[in-house]
Amino acid sequence: SGELFADSVKSAALGRDMKFTVYLPDGYNKDATQKFPVIYLLHGAGGDEVEWARKGGAVETLDGLIKRGLMRPSIAVMPTAGGATWWADGAAEKVETALMTELLPYVEGKYKASAERNGRALAGLSMGGYGALNLSLRFPTKFCAAGIISPAIYDPLPPEASASRKAGQFVRDGKFDPDTWKALNYPAHLDKYAAGSARVPMWIVSGDHDYLGIALMSAQLHSRMMKIQPKQAELRIIDGDHEWMVFRDALPDALLYVDKQCAATK
Repeated sequence: SGELFADSVKSAALGRDMKFTVYLPDGYNKDATQKFPVIYLLHGAGGDEVEWARKGGAVETLDGLIKRGLMRPSIAVMPTAGGATWWADGAAEKVETALMTELLPYVEGKYKASAERNGRALAGLSMGGYGALNLSLRFPTKFCAAGIISPAIYDPLPPEASASRKAGQFVRDGKFDPDTWKALNYPAHLDKYAAGSARVPMWIVSGDHDYLGIALMSAQLHSRMMKIQPKQAELRIIDGDHEWMVFRDALPDALLYVDKQCAATK
C-alpha cells in the first residue's frame, strides 16, 4: 500500500509555509526514472492538509483502486493554506498564486511527479470543489481533469449558512462583499475558458439533501459546462447531505473518472 508523508513549501505569496500531505503509491521507488500522475486533492472550509486522509478515506480509496488495477499508480498531494482561503487570490491572501507558482513546481521538482498536463489533475470537496473548478477554468492547459465534489459554488451569492460569508477572502471594509464573491466565483471565468481551446473534463457530484442547496448549484454548473463541452461533463446526484459520508462515497468514482480522462489526454 501507499505511504503518507508530511511536507511543506516556503511560500513568498503567502509569507509562510504551505503545508501538504503527500501520498506516494506502492512501487514508487522501484524505477528511478518513472514519473507518476498527480492528483491535487483540495480540502473544504475549516479543513487542513490531513482531512482528506483522516476523514475522507483518501489513502484506502487510492490503495484500493490502484491495487485492483482500476487506476494508474498516482501521487496525491493534499495541501492547505488555511481553513477559509477558497483556493483563490482573494481580498486577504494569494492562495491561487501560491498553489500554481510555488506548490506545483516544488512537488514536480522534489517528487517523481509528472509536470505534463496529462499527469496533473484536481479534485476537491465543498470549498475545495470551488477551488478545483476555478483552477480548471483559469488554467485549463495545466490540468487534465477535475473531480468536483459538493462544490460551494453559489451563484449568484452564498446562503447565510455558508462559511464563505465570514471568509476574509470576500471581505471588503469589514463585511462580506458580493462583488468580490462574484469576481472570484466560476461564472466570471466561463467566457474566457470557452474562448480558449483547452478543455478540462469534469465529474460533478452532490448529495441530494445538501442543506446548502449544492445539488441545484451542481446541476446548474453541469448545464453550463454541457454548452461548452457536451461530452466532457458528468453529473451525479447521490444520497446524503453536505457531509463526510457523501464526500467519501463520491471520491472513488471521481478519481476513476479523472484518471481515465487524464490517461486519454494527449
